[in-house]
Amino acid sequence: MSVLKVALIGCGGFVRHTHLANLTGHEQFQIYAAVDIDLGAAQSIAEASGAAYWTDDADRAISDPAVDVVFIATPHHNHADLTIRAARAGKHIYCEKPMGLNEEECQAVAAAIQEHGVQYLAGYNRAVAPFTLQARALLASLQAPMLIYHRIADWNPYGTSWMIDESLSGGRVIGEGGHALDMMCRLAGQDPVRVYAEGGNFAAPSPTGAPDSAVITLGFPDGSSGVLYLSSVGNNAFPKEEVQITCANHTIVIYGFERMEVYSPGGQETFTLPAMDKGLRAMLDQAAAVFLDGAPSPTGIPEALRATRITFAAVRAIRTRQLQAL
Repeated sequence: MSVLKVALIGCGGFVRHTHLANLTGHEQFQIYAAVDIDLGAAQSIAEASGAAYWTDDADRAISDPAVDVVFIATPHHNHADLTIRAARAGKHIYCEKPMGLNEEECQAVAAAIQEHGVQYLAGYNRAVAPFTLQARALLASLQAPMLIYHRIADWNPYGTSWMIDESLSGGRVIGEGGHALDMMCRLAGQDPVRVYAEGGNFAAPSPTGAPDSAVITLGFPDGSSGVLYLSSVGNNAFPKEEVQITCANHTIVIYGFERMEVYSPGGQETFTLPAMDKGLRAMLDQAAAVFLDGAPSPTGIPEALRATRITFAAVRAIRTRQLQAL
């Protein structure tokens, strides 16, 4: 079985708590180089994963002939630049979302991927979460308009870190809201045509007032509608995330990506998983198929462009109080 050697760029807390175990436990990926501007963080990941080396020089790893895949998990403002550099080096790319912080960056990423013929996945992992796929299959069989409600609410999750600085993260609507908005498009089976949003910077003050809390509405061509309730001023004792879909005498509720209830004319069904599963491991399975076998990317350039286009429009709507056409 072929093994892909990975240059892991970004060795912060998210990587340590999520991607590290998934990458080291996957038979088709090997962390070969650990990269971070904090050499101590890079060394820690390298030693935990058995990587060949650690470095604070991204170009060293990107240009390394032994590296097959560049895995980007840095603060968001680096995503576009690192992706373009990896594409130019002929490396396949797994990049955490978002692909860029503005339209120009995103278009530049798309152009580089196309020009250099490499494969690309953006980290919209909820797209391949077990309950997302199960709900999508049921909704596709109903062939009817639907209403989607997705709640993500906790207490000031961005704290005072780089994530409240819009120049580094894009803000929470772009950084985390994109997950839910991407998922809505997949559940509805179509791209939205309108977005409207209200909200603002309700929690930790952002230097630019980047919205961290909002109610965002998507309108779809068949009349379906999705609402994202994204809050940074909730209470952490209450469950953070829930998705509810109603369609053709069916109600589907996904609780924290760990339990799903389906109410239909035939009765009620309950599905449970051993633990919360937002699709992070499944994304690696998909990535291996894309990188090794040329399988279609489930979160490739079209999907990543769509997600960022929606989130950029949502932020504009919040700031202008105007409906945005897509």
